[in-house]
Amino acid sequence: MENQKLNFIRHYQTDIYLGEDLFPEIAGKFNISGLPRDCVIITNENVGNLYLKDLTEALKAKNIKTTPIIIKDGECFKNFETVNNIIQQLAGQHIDRSCPIIGLGGGVVCDISGFVASTYKRGTPLILVPTSLLAMVDASFGGKNAINTDSAKNLIGTFYHPIMTFVNISVLKSLPLSQMYYGLVEAIKHGLIYDFAYFNFIINNLDEIKKFNLPILQRIIRRSIFIKREFVTNDELDNGKRGHLNFGHTFGHGIETAGDYRRYNHAEAVGLGMLMAIKASVKLGILKENYFKMLESLLKELDLPTQISSEVSIDKLIQAIQSDKKRNNDFIKFILPENLGKTIVYKVKANEIDRFVRDALV
Repeated sequence: MENQKLNFIRHYQTDIYLGEDLFPEIAGKFNISGLPRDCVIITNENVGNLYLKDLTEALKAKNIKTTPIIIKDGECFKNFETVNNIIQQLAGQHIDRSCPIIGLGGGVVCDISGFVASTYKRGTPLILVPTSLLAMVDASFGGKNAINTDSAKNLIGTFYHPIMTFVNISVLKSLPLSQMYYGLVEAIKHGLIYDFAYFNFIINNLDEIKKFNLPILQRIIRRSIFIKREFVTNDELDNGKRGHLNFGHTFGHGIETAGDYRRYNHAEAVGLGMLMAIKASVKLGILKENYFKMLESLLKELDLPTQISSEVSIDKLIQAIQSDKKRNNDFIKFILPENLGKTIVYKVKANEIDRFVRDALV
């Protein structure tokens, strides 16, 4: 993969721009795309302090009016209350359906922005500007938008694609190293379900990743975009192949919910979920080559947990998994590894979830 100043990738209705210093590029695309001369920017307190001014000034330089909406930071605020507050602000300022909504932030901001854009006045143009590695490799394209409830993560959601996503890798320099590690979890997942050579590339370049080597990070983001596109193409609504992207997520979402969206963040929970999926697959005799220790060592290298805390209620974890949005006909689908770079769909009866989960605990 070549490192270029600006990469362009087409995904469904989304034009994805990948490169450095892209804020002026965002403003320039308004003219080309025929968008109106105003927009709403949804961001959180932390990201807003870092990048809202830069993005606003770039847009104003092209005579584009901006209306910022600042939300609280954290997965626990990805809920109806936050969405309702945003919609009330949009309605109060008479924002019409032609006005683009720009989501500037990580996965939570991307999800909320997409959910609001897909529902406010039955749909407004959506532009995403991910600022975390996790959002760059996953949440900022693919069309899934969701909010959480007390009973389950991402239980309420829509399919709605951004018209443009701008992956501005320059912002990665401002991330704490822990945030970089969180983003790597989704990239690692992509390698484990599709391209084991990519998984090894991540391992072999950990030192450069820790140094925030932008060309290496751009290669990782680009590869993850292409892998995710491979699974989403021809399965936009998640009825088949796309489901393999949920490797580690059914367990992981349950862990997040059981921890009240505070004890573990998404990446930590998915890392634990992948370990649980491997353990379950080994116990069932499905996995041909056990790479549990390999993944466990990598997660430890990234300062990520490899065991579920005793603070998390296992009963609540099981209850959350039983309420998972992928439940269908009294079965819950899990993505289990079959081999290096390959996974299968495994269905568990709802009345067998308790034993299945307990057998997979790490």
